[in-house]
Amino acid sequence: MNALVLAPLAVMVLLAGEPPAQAGPALDSRQVERVYQDLEHSVVRVEVGYASIFAPPGAGSGVVIGDGLIATADHVVEGATELWVLHPGGRRQRAAIVKRAPEHDLALLRIKEKVALVPIALRYRSVRPGQCVMALGNVMGWGIGIFAGIVSLTPCAEGCSGGATTILTDITTPPGLSGGALVACGDGALVGIISFGLVALNSAPTTAGIVGAVPAAKVAKLLEEQLTCTGKANCRGRGGRRS
Repeated sequence: MNALVLAPLAVMVLLAGEPPAQAGPALDSRQVERVYQDLEHSVVRVEVGYASIFAPPGAGSGVVIGDGLIATADHVVEGATELWVLHPGGRRQRAAIVKRAPEHDLALLRIKEKVALVPIALRYRSVRPGQCVMALGNVMGWGIGIFAGIVSLTPCAEGCSGGATTILTDITTPPGLSGGALVACGDGALVGIISFGLVALNSAPTTAGIVGAVPAAKVAKLLEEQLTCTGKANCRGRGGRRS
């Protein structure tokens, strides 16, 4: 699957004319700038190559969550035969998949060179509807961008039937942010990994989008499983492979 599509089952429809107007939360511009500066070395571009000559290369985002470990959305790396991580400043290096959790749309990559990369802090507290959040990730290959909004809906509680399985926000983003970071406005801690984005199928000026993110608790669990596996034989996790 081309990773430029933000979700396996969601189609990004680009609206004609002016971009949709969106009423975001009231934020101090200095606060947004500070969060961006704090996290600009924690979010990277993930480039994807495929075996078929008919499949164009794809690109998504990734979040540094450990020593040489980068979390991304599983659909970003699905079907990939080659992976690269583009650092802030333009450094590019190969990456390897070390663990996949397709059921949560999460994957963990490893890189050798960690120069200038800073692991992000994971947030273990639950988010709440109305809470201010920001999304950071690759914007169509132009660089790492930042977008602000609020939490619209939180995941269904453990054991409940039906309901959302991801954090839903009112953020509208361009292609390429899959695998990027959803962070809390206050402290910049990781709230979730961006899984999909949608734009409503009309061109009304007030059209808003939706961004869904896998909660940070699932990201932390994936990281814990990988760290527990380190050094053990046959403990690479489902779908793990070198690229």
